[in-house]
Amino acid sequence: MSRASGTMPPPITTFVVKTASRCNLACTYCFMYEHPDQSWRKQPVRIARDSTVQLGLRIREYVDHRKLSKVLVIAHGGEPLLHGPEGIDEFFGTLRASTADIRRVVSFGMQTNGTLVTPAVVDALRRHGVVAGVSLDGPPEFNDIFRVTKRGEGSSPAVMAGVELLRADTAGSSVFGGFLSVANPDIPPRQAFDHFESVRSPAVDFLLPDFNHDTYPRERWPIGTFGSWFSELFDIWIESNSRMDVRTFGCLMRLLLGGTYGYDALGPRSRGLLVVETDGSYHAVDSLKSAYDGVTSTGLSVWNAPIAAVEGHPKVLALSDKASAAARVCLDCQHWSVCGGGYLPHRYSAATGFDRESVYCEDLQILISHVSAYLRAQGLYASSTGQNLVEASIDYPD
Repeated sequence: MSRASGTMPPPITTFVVKTASRCNLACTYCFMYEHPDQSWRKQPVRIARDSTVQLGLRIREYVDHRKLSKVLVIAHGGEPLLHGPEGIDEFFGTLRASTADIRRVVSFGMQTNGTLVTPAVVDALRRHGVVAGVSLDGPPEFNDIFRVTKRGEGSSPAVMAGVELLRADTAGSSVFGGFLSVANPDIPPRQAFDHFESVRSPAVDFLLPDFNHDTYPRERWPIGTFGSWFSELFDIWIESNSRMDVRTFGCLMRLLLGGTYGYDALGPRSRGLLVVETDGSYHAVDSLKSAYDGVTSTGLSVWNAPIAAVEGHPKVLALSDKASAAARVCLDCQHWSVCGGGYLPHRYSAATGFDRESVYCEDLQILISHVSAYLRAQGLYASSTGQNLVEASIDYPD
């Protein structure tokens, strides 16, 4: 699926570490547990201390090799808080110790469902400088349809109790970073926006559901539904002058104004991202598990290969240098410099693999055209001067 470019791959600067391979929720759409790839069943329940030490050494080696000035390590799952404050303290403490000589380069994050947060967890996160993102799919009457406990109960009350603990400002520091939310066109855009405003979210990232060409529910949501939903949400966000950051919209505007770098789901180039499973093995982005069994595996790990050995792996490279694997129809499209061919998991079908446009292609075109029209109406456009101003504000990979 890859086209060799002859140039060095973009460096990997984000490491998503599966500190736990199990979860206390039973979200109905989860790409980890409810899709074709069931490799989690063979993974250790939690990452071992020696694997964490080895990962830190590999990161230190890689930072020196690529002369990086910043990398981000995110504790992920499953649910990383399954092992309590002691497990969090051990993971980040061990990683800090094994990267002590590059401490200024490494920053820490965590993605959690929020239901297991306690004051002791918050203390551990604060001690290690970890910023936590929380998964929430909007108002309780919608979130609790999909994000449920093992007994089928809604998770919203426990999530928001956890968020309040994370948000607590002690000694001038809060460890709450914002929400990840799977977009749901059944929620009126105004209601979705107002909900996240009402819970005082500093940021929210609305994610397209991990459907592909074989699984997209066309009868429920005809093609174009998500494009229209996001466009209406954009108008509400812009008109409100909200201080809440919405990553999709901010990124789209930067790209439309001439920026080069987006993130894994937008733009022709982005930071490199690598997933490290609980056994220390290197994997491509975990949402690819929605395609087929074994899809994320690279065959390499912290035990047998440096990180540099995996940065050019086709499925790793496909997220950072989008042209290496994009379909020809995408490379020839007028929206390529903004869309970047769409998110890799959304391009899959059993018949053609990943060699086609995103199942959300029409939706992305609707949204890109809508945001572009807004910028033109404001007298903003890509130019040599504008591009320099915009790109100066972008947080580039090293």
